[in-house]
Amino acid sequence: MRYSFYWFRRSLASLIAALLAASPFDGFLAYGAFALSFAIVFVLYTNLSNMRIQKKYGLNRKEYYYIRDQLQDAKLKLSRLQHLFLKVRSLSSLRQMIELNSLVKRIYSVVKKEPKRFYEIESFFYSHLDSVVELAEKSALLSSKKVKGLDLKQSLIETKETLGDLSKTLEGDLRQVLARDIEHLTIELDVAQRRVKKQEIPFEQDKEGAPENEQRISATTGTRYRRKKR
Repeated sequence: MRYSFYWFRRSLASLIAALLAASPFDGFLAYGAFALSFAIVFVLYTNLSNMRIQKKYGLNRKEYYYIRDQLQDAKLKLSRLQHLFLKVRSLSSLRQMIELNSLVKRIYSVVKKEPKRFYEIESFFYSHLDSVVELAEKSALLSSKKVKGLDLKQSLIETKETLGDLSKTLEGDLRQVLARDIEHLTIELDVAQRRVKKQEIPFEQDKEGAPENEQRISATTGTRYRRKKR
C-alpha cells in the first residue's frame, strides 16, 4: 500500500513539473517539453529516493516499503495484544500477557529502528506473532468465562502452556535479532579491557620504581646534610 502511494506521489510530482515546463510553449513544442520534463523529473525523483533509502537503511525502495507494511501490521497486532490486559482475570495470566507484550514490543522496536533486521527474524512476522495474538485472545476469552467446566479449565491450561512455549520462542527471536549487537558489545569490551591492561602495566612499573627513587633521594639528602654539619 505504501509502495503504491509512493508511485502515485512520484507520478504527481512529475506531472506538475511537466505541466509547468510545457506551459510557455504551444503545439508540438509543448508536447515535447511535457514528455521530456515528465521523464526527467520521474527518473530524478526515483534515483534520489533510492539513494536516500539505500544510504540510510541498506535496502532498495521496494524492500523498504514492504518492511514498512509488515511493521504496520505488526503494530496492529501488538495493539490487539495490549488490549487483553483488561480481559484477563488471574494474576498468572496477567504476568504472562505482560511478558508477551514486552517481548513483542522489543522486537518490533528493534526492526522499526533498523528495518534491514527484518530478514533476520522473518518467522516472527510471518508466524510467531500471529500465533501469540490468536492464543492470547483465546486465553483471555476462556479466562473471562464465569462458569468453568472441566473441559474449559483443561483447555485454558493447555492454552497457557502453549503461550509459555511461544514466549520462549519470542525470547529466541529477540536473541537472534540482537545477536549482532551482543557480538559488537563483546568486541568493544575486549578492546576496552586490553586498553585498561596496557595502562596498568606502566603504572605498576612506576610503583615498583618508586621505592628505589625514594632510597636514592634519601641517601642523597643524608649525604648533603652530613656535609653541611661538618
